[in-house]
Amino acid sequence: MGKVQDHKRTAKGRRQVDPTQQKAAASDRFEVEGEVSRCLPNTMFYVEIKQSQYPQMIGRTLLGTLVGKMRLFRIRVLPGDVVKGYVSKYDLKKMKITFRSTQKEPQSI
Repeated sequence: MGKVQDHKRTAKGRRQVDPTQQKAAASDRFEVEGEVSRCLPNTMFYVEIKQSQYPQMIGRTLLGTLVGKMRLFRIRVLPGDVVKGYVSKYDLKKMKITFRSTQKEPQSI
C-alpha cells in the first residue's frame, strides 16, 4: 500500500467511536417503571415509581419528561398510564420517559 491509503486508514481509525465509552454512559442511569399521576405543560408529568432496581426509589414521585420517538411522534400520555424510563444517578428527582403502556395491572375486588 502507498502512503495515501495508510493515511486514510489511520484517519478512519481515529474517527471511530470507542464502544467502552458508550457502555460507561449507560451505567450512569437506571431503569424505572411507574404510573403517571399528573400532567403538566410542555410534555412534563409527575410519575409515581412502582418498580425500580433500587428499593429506595419505589414510592417516590419524580418529574418526568418525554424523550426520543415519543416526543417526535407526539405520543399522548395521560394520568393513569404506566410508563417506563430512566433516571440519571446525578439527578434523582427527574426521569426521562421512553415507553408508555395503557395496560394496567389487574385489580382484585
